[in-house]
Amino acid sequence: MSDSLEFVVLGPAQPQGSVRAFMIKGKPRLTCDNKKLRPWRNDVGWAAINARIDAGWEELAHKGPVHVTANFYFAKPKSAKKRTDVTVKPDVDKLARGLLDAMTGILFADDAQVVSLHVRKFYDLPERTEIAVLRKESK
Repeated sequence: MSDSLEFVVLGPAQPQGSVRAFMIKGKPRLTCDNKKLRPWRNDVGWAAINARIDAGWEELAHKGPVHVTANFYFAKPKSAKKRTDVTVKPDVDKLARGLLDAMTGILFADDAQVVSLHVRKFYDLPERTEIAVLRKESK
């Protein structure tokens, strides 16, 4: 059993935008402004489950400290001919939020356990997210 695992999620990553709450017939309802977020988070969740199984992680959600590295790859638009760095939306913090929320309960119990997070954006095809997770035992 390894203390680290890596996996890839194909397709364009989706940022976790703002969540709004409102009341319908006296019951609170939450809505997200990105309709593509939920399917992408499901893809991340299933890929995380498969990676956990492949790595031999029997514990459903690790309780100790976790280090996460995520590389997000996007198609380069024609307007970015000479640009090498992805300096346009989506923001890395919103990408990271969606990613960590998708892995919570699968690779770790709470995203507060993430003690280091390295997130980068690149232009490359196919569009994808490459994720590495290293877990440590709590002392």
